[in-house]
Amino acid sequence: MTITQKILKKQPFPLVLRVVSLIFFILIMFALYFGSLKLLNINFESKTALIIIWTLWWPFLYITLLFLARAWCGFICPISLANETGNKIRKGRVINVVKWSFIAYIIFFFVVFLEQTSGLFLSVNTTLIFFGIFFIASFIFGLLFSRWSFCRLICPIGTLLGVFSRLSFIGLRTQKEKCQRCKTKECLTGGKAIPCPMNNNVPKIESNRNCLLCSNCIKNCPHDSPDIMFVQPGKEVIDEVNFSFSESLFIVSLIGLTFVLNSRGTQLFRKIGNLFELTGSLLRLMDFILAIGITLLIFVIITSITSKLIKINVKSGLKKFGYNYLPLAFSIMFFTIVFGFLSPYINLTNSMIAISKYVILLAGIIWSSYFSYRIIYKKYNQGKIAATTVQIATIIFIGLFFIGYLIPGPLNLFSEEVSSYTVKSGEVVNMKAFSMGYNPSTIITKKGQQVVIDLVNEDITHAFDIDEFNVHNIILGGKTTKIMFMPDKSGEFEYSCSIPGHTEAGMKGKLIVLE
Repeated sequence: MTITQKILKKQPFPLVLRVVSLIFFILIMFALYFGSLKLLNINFESKTALIIIWTLWWPFLYITLLFLARAWCGFICPISLANETGNKIRKGRVINVVKWSFIAYIIFFFVVFLEQTSGLFLSVNTTLIFFGIFFIASFIFGLLFSRWSFCRLICPIGTLLGVFSRLSFIGLRTQKEKCQRCKTKECLTGGKAIPCPMNNNVPKIESNRNCLLCSNCIKNCPHDSPDIMFVQPGKEVIDEVNFSFSESLFIVSLIGLTFVLNSRGTQLFRKIGNLFELTGSLLRLMDFILAIGITLLIFVIITSITSKLIKINVKSGLKKFGYNYLPLAFSIMFFTIVFGFLSPYINLTNSMIAISKYVILLAGIIWSSYFSYRIIYKKYNQGKIAATTVQIATIIFIGLFFIGYLIPGPLNLFSEEVSSYTVKSGEVVNMKAFSMGYNPSTIITKKGQQVVIDLVNEDITHAFDIDEFNVHNIILGGKTTKIMFMPDKSGEFEYSCSIPGHTEAGMKGKLIVLE
């Protein structure tokens, strides 16, 4: 018996961690609801609670994902605990999670769109509603349906962690020879703990995708077969374990989504989107539809070519080849979230951040290219060289598109468009805010001269902040906000959107105050 098995066979683990997490979750909700919470002579403000939830927790999941797989879901998450509590109160109906698995991917993009349009990351009330709905829904799902169906079909965080956990260095695996000799199969029927809450076939498990590392099978097994151990990262992708059509398309759609999570990508797709003369949330929805739709269309074309070369039908190709892009999608999402949320708190120059993104992106390109080599070149005979070349060339092109166009840095081939406005006494500055930028991007004024800005927000909720002059405004999507301030010192100052991720995505400008 390994040390891991000895620890996890004890009943308090990981329940004690989940209970502590639930208490912490409740305290954060109280701080949000009441505005502040005094605990052990420490005044816990709602602003601090928002920073913990969105600025720290969200990047934390990405940073630890390769090393912890879905341990968050099974070891810590209070929402999964609500689902399990509902299961214990009432044994609900069995639901065909395989048949309805596509719903999880639709919900993911729906929630991302709601986050974009509601200003979730800056709004106390919206954050309370968001987590309140998910917590209650998880409990109700536990009452209505067997196992942890909410975690598998509804939770957008679990959906993303599940897909990317295929790349993790750890996973739950079994000793197959022990499982073959076992007649009672307590891992499937239950024993000291309930059976696998995700309904996995534990004796034959080869994937991290739907394993929450909850340790129930470890507790139940009398033969000490299941264990959390190091695994070859991505091996389950190479072995094509539990591939699905919807998951393959979801991976490709994630890459499409990342194109419009920055200023340049959004403005590129808006050259088409603006033809529809939309504003507010509908304009942002069009960004999503165009970016994801065009990316999927290109994927279908590339897959059709690849499938024809190796003599397989296109549907099989669409089911397989989306997984080639999994490391690339992870690397892009990783630096988008981590640097987007943490850059205000880390002492790195813009060039250092750009170089870090290049390194992370290069790792994703190489890893995805390796997947293409193993999934196509090593498994087919006809046309394998040409097919592999097509796939790798597409991966490299996406990487170069980010390096040369989307990522602001020393390797970017296109200079940023700078629009400036010099303020004259008594004038009103007409400014536009959009995802992710301001126009004009430079304002020139004089010290002691009042600045009046009519800020028109074209799409989703944004903010306008100049810390040095205590200017902090929330601008609702599709609305106009009047901003007034008087700079009392000269120099160059940054105005930006304080919603996590927006400044790093390009939503910032320069205020030049002359003597």
